[in-house]
Amino acid sequence: MHQHFQALTAAAPGAFALIEGDNGNIVTRASLLRRSDELATELARAGMRSGDLLAVQLPNSVDFVATFLAALKLRLVFAPIDRDAPETEVAKILSHFSIKGFVYRADRSSRTSAISTRAVQQPPRLPATACVMKLTSGSTGLPKAIVCSAANLIADSTNICSTMQIAPGDLNLGAIPFSHSYGFANLVLPLVLQGTAIVVTNDYMPLSTLALCNRYGCTVVPLIPMVFDLLSAQPKEDGEFDSVRTFISAGAPLTATASRRFRERFGVDIQTFYGCSEVGGITYDRAGAAVERGTVGTALDDVRLDVDAKTQRLSIHSDAVGLGYLSDATHFHPFDGVFRTDDLVELTPVGEIVLTGRVGDLINTASKKVNPREVELVIQQIEGVRQVKVYGEPAGARGEVVAAAVVAEPDVTREQIRDFCGERLSSYKVPRIVKLIEQIPVDERGKVKRAALAEL
Repeated sequence: MHQHFQALTAAAPGAFALIEGDNGNIVTRASLLRRSDELATELARAGMRSGDLLAVQLPNSVDFVATFLAALKLRLVFAPIDRDAPETEVAKILSHFSIKGFVYRADRSSRTSAISTRAVQQPPRLPATACVMKLTSGSTGLPKAIVCSAANLIADSTNICSTMQIAPGDLNLGAIPFSHSYGFANLVLPLVLQGTAIVVTNDYMPLSTLALCNRYGCTVVPLIPMVFDLLSAQPKEDGEFDSVRTFISAGAPLTATASRRFRERFGVDIQTFYGCSEVGGITYDRAGAAVERGTVGTALDDVRLDVDAKTQRLSIHSDAVGLGYLSDATHFHPFDGVFRTDDLVELTPVGEIVLTGRVGDLINTASKKVNPREVELVIQQIEGVRQVKVYGEPAGARGEVVAAAVVAEPDVTREQIRDFCGERLSSYKVPRIVKLIEQIPVDERGKVKRAALAEL
């Protein structure tokens, strides 16, 4: 991958690589490569050698991309950490995986990156082709890592760019975090592998998003559903998107209401993108407005999907499937080229995927199982409902009761929601608890904070 970017730079050294949205500073491919070489020299002086793990906690920035290029040059294993992860969580990650090097901002207001190294007794047991570790939460509360090779990353980026028709001459809005799988695959990799430039920002408030896109002429805008929802609420006088060709939503489920409201406001559809860190991209909505059809689109180019006829679990076959999980520094669990997700799905006659739930999310109420997705789809049909999350709340001897957290217009009532569900669902599936709230609590990825729902 480093050679890819070197070749791109040799062909067009003055081409834009990054535009810093807050100040308009333009970073060319040649400038980015020089900065990466500087960081590679600093890392080598700090004792980093081929195969060592390098954790990186940086905001969306020139240095994030430059550090990735430096890691490629030195053949380090690059491990991005959430930019807002607290120090205690970072310390746990560094220790748990025996990570040797760490690049970070000593002062969050600073633009200068710092490098530190740690003494590592035993380096982690990783495949020789390991290139990137995507960190995720483990079921035990300790972090685990998805290990990917350069070939996995190249395949994922190629599939994404081919399917979404993201070309070298496009300009991506870089508001979603580079450190997350979605941002890394849709922003960082297309820049490194085909030269698709990025407008870099850490601000995805609606007016900032609109202003940045129009100021620099962005053509592709990947965002999370929360931002699309906020954009849809902006008054007409705030303006339109002048240059954007493709709006992509991923990271969390986009609702049919949000999709419809965005089209009514801006006159263009949102393309839904579904994937997971273990395999990268899975499906994409080529036609637009897939969520209004109840689907997440069809398989990406060069991705094959299998649905188990008995369990309805989805399996992915693709060169982008990662190498496996690293549960700690000494235990690696390979995927062997196939990844079986926890997602329960249905396949439509035209090949679109319908997400019907997850293996661990079924609600056990009085010995009966309720798929929360089924209830969510019903509530989303109510006029005025903008977002909904259905989950189980503990209820003593009953096990759990069905609860629904709903963001809706002021005239939507709890009684209306229960009555609507009662006419369309079995009684045990009707939410006993309905919480009308202003906003679903989500993390930086746009994923719902389950614990926060129960506390509302």
